[in-house]
Amino acid sequence: MRKTIRWMLGTPLVLASALACGAGFDCGKAATLVEKAICASPKVSALDGQLGDAFRAALTNHPGKSGALKLDQFHWLADRDAAIADFLRDNPGKPLAASVGQYQARIDFLRGLDAKAPKPLDAVQGGLVRLPAGSYDVLADLGKVGLPITVATDVSLDDATAFPYEPDARLSKALGERDASSGYRKLSGAPVSSLFSVGGTAHCWTETPFRIDGKKAIAVNAPDAWDGDCMTMHGMARVGDDVIATVLTNPSADEMSLEVSRWDGSKFGPDAQLTLRFDHALSPMGSACAPKQSPCDDFATTAMASVARYDRSPVPGTLDRSLKGPAKAAYDATVAAARAPKGIAPEGDTNSYPDLPTFGTSIADGEMTGYGPEATFFPIDFRGETLLGFIGHGHVGWRINDDWLVSAWRLKGGKLEPVASAYVAVKRGALLLSSVGLSSPGRHTPSRT
Repeated sequence: MRKTIRWMLGTPLVLASALACGAGFDCGKAATLVEKAICASPKVSALDGQLGDAFRAALTNHPGKSGALKLDQFHWLADRDAAIADFLRDNPGKPLAASVGQYQARIDFLRGLDAKAPKPLDAVQGGLVRLPAGSYDVLADLGKVGLPITVATDVSLDDATAFPYEPDARLSKALGERDASSGYRKLSGAPVSSLFSVGGTAHCWTETPFRIDGKKAIAVNAPDAWDGDCMTMHGMARVGDDVIATVLTNPSADEMSLEVSRWDGSKFGPDAQLTLRFDHALSPMGSACAPKQSPCDDFATTAMASVARYDRSPVPGTLDRSLKGPAKAAYDATVAAARAPKGIAPEGDTNSYPDLPTFGTSIADGEMTGYGPEATFFPIDFRGETLLGFIGHGHVGWRINDDWLVSAWRLKGGKLEPVASAYVAVKRGALLLSSVGLSSPGRHTPSRT
C-alpha cells in the first residue's frame, strides 16, 4: 500500500486558529502547553508579537503568495511547537530561552522576502520557478533544466602524488594531513578550486581553497561559510560567468539553505544566503503486524490517519482522547507498564527507547527505525481494540530524520506485546517561498538529517 497525502489549506476556522498562534495571541486565552510557555517568557512573547507583525506585512506585500505563506506558516508552527515541547521536556520548570523555536530566523525569513539577492544569487533565485519538486540539490537541478549553472565535480585523492598541481607550502601541509575522504574540486576553466576532507560522525568539512596559476596551486583564505561546518554539503559552481563556493544545508523536508561566496579574482567575497521553503507530503513506506510477516495494510491506514494529525502539531497530547470505564483502565495499565523501569520507554529515561517492531519484515531498509525521547504515547484503535500507540521520528544516536514511526502494543499477561508497526516517510514537495538573508560565520551545526 502506498498513499501520499499532500498538505492543503484547511477550513477557515482551522486556518485562523493556526495562524493566530504565530501572529501574537491573547495570553489571557492561552490554552495549550506551548502557548502558556510562550506567554511565561517575556522575550519569547515579544518575539511572537514581532513574528505576527512580520507575517502580516508579508501577506500585505506579497498578495500573490498568500496561499504559500499561509501553508508555510502551518509547517513552521509545527516545527516551533515541537521545539518548545522538547525544551519543556528537557528543562522542567525553566522559562523558554529566546532561541527556542527559531523565532528570529523566521522573522528574518519573512522580512527577506522583500530583499534583492546579490549577484550571482539573483540568477539562482530568478530560476527557482523551474526547480523540480522534491529537490535536495538546487544548483545541480537548476542546471539540468537549462539554467547557466555548472556544478564542480569532486575528485577523490587517495594519493598525494595524484594532485594535478604544484602545491605551495600551505597546500603541501594540507595534502599531508588528508584522510580517506579527501579530494579536490574540478570545474573546467575555473581559476580556483579547493582541497577538502569530510568525515566524522557529524560529517564535518575541512577545506583549503586555492588559486590556480598555470600548474601552480596557491592557497587562499576560505569563505566564512566554510568555517566550522558540519552536516552540510560543500561545493563549487559556475553561475553564468561567476565562480562561487557553496554550502547547501537541508535541516528538514520543509527547508533548504544555500550559501554562496563569489570569487572576485583574488579572494572569496562576502557570503550571501538564499533560504527555500517547501511543502511536504506524507507517504507510507511499509507496515507490519504480528505474527511474523503478517499482512498489515489496515494498520498503515490507521497509522496514516494518526500521522496526518500529529504532523500538524507534534506535541504530547495532540492524539489523546477521553477514555472511559474498562477501556480507560486497560489503557492506563498499558501506559504504566510501558513507563515502568523495564518498559519500552521508562519514565525519566531518554536513552532506553525502543526500535520500531518489524516482525521480520523489511518496512524501511536503510532508514532510521529507532524511537527517540520526543516520541509519545496515545490511544490507537485497531481491529476493534484500543491499544497503546507510540509515535515519533526515527533516530540513530543523536541523528534524527523527518520520517514518522508508529507502533502499537497491548498488555497481555502483564507484559507488553507488540501488535503492529508502520513507517511513514516525509517527502519534500514543491517550492513555496524563497528569501534572501545574510549568513553568519560558523553557524552550521549538526541537525536533523
